[in-house]
Amino acid sequence: MTPEAENALRSVARKCRTDILSAIDGKPKFEHDRIITQILDHHSKTIQCLPPDTFRPKAWLTYYVRKIDKELSR
Repeated sequence: MTPEAENALRSVARKCRTDILSAIDGKPKFEHDRIITQILDHHSKTIQCLPPDTFRPKAWLTYYVRKIDKELSR
């Protein structure tokens, strides 16, 4: 993957993570999966042409959201 594509994925993942955190704030845990899935679906539409053909865009986005979450949690 090119550095430009990875930077674009990370940028979308940061926005997605911010949306997820603000959307689940104060919501009961049983609603989190539904909310997170909707947000991931929304943001994965913006990166469909970026990732290589090895995985679906939603899988790439999920990976980068988790990676950024770990980086920011340190």
